[in-house]
Amino acid sequence: MVEPGALELQLMVFSAWAAWGDAMDRLVHHELRASLAALLAVVVSAVVVGLVRGFPSVRIGDRLASSIAALLAFWVLIELLKATRIKWFGEVRDFDAATPVDPETVLPIEDFWHDRPVGLGLLPMMLVPTLVLALFWEPWMCLMPLLWGLEMAAKAARVAHWERKNGRVLWRGRVVSQPWELSWSPVGPRTPARTATEAPPS
Repeated sequence: MVEPGALELQLMVFSAWAAWGDAMDRLVHHELRASLAALLAVVVSAVVVGLVRGFPSVRIGDRLASSIAALLAFWVLIELLKATRIKWFGEVRDFDAATPVDPETVLPIEDFWHDRPVGLGLLPMMLVPTLVLALFWEPWMCLMPLLWGLEMAAKAARVAHWERKNGRVLWRGRVVSQPWELSWSPVGPRTPARTATEAPPS
């Protein structure tokens, strides 16, 4: 597996906190929960900053618009590279390197939207520093969690695409001390274990 870089290590810390107390978790659900937590942090921060401090007016000229467009183009390029198997960039290599789930493992069954759509454990880690920076330095820092949210949403899309293409479900948290380690199980119900006579159990 590719060794994690600085950004990945930071996201792993966030991920470990967000999944505190959980065993195994579907990777796509984990990334979506983190993305929604980031979006919620942006909304709460913007409301608080707007009520307490207010936002300065911003004039979007040609230079600023060009800078924003260049940053967006660079971000899209990075995300496209992550969707490949290129060394040092591609995350698909990590998905391919996932280990099979032990047939005896009881996988959790979860209704994403009904059970836990937002990573509440991750929310304060995003919200508190964002509010401090936005209230005491630059109000527009309230948009900072949006960067994490976009990154996690993009990763969720890559995971979902890989799962559909390979007919497998990716899981994280199989090893509690290494929650970023990935494993996979086949899509749909698993084949029952066979007995010593090679006949399926009754």
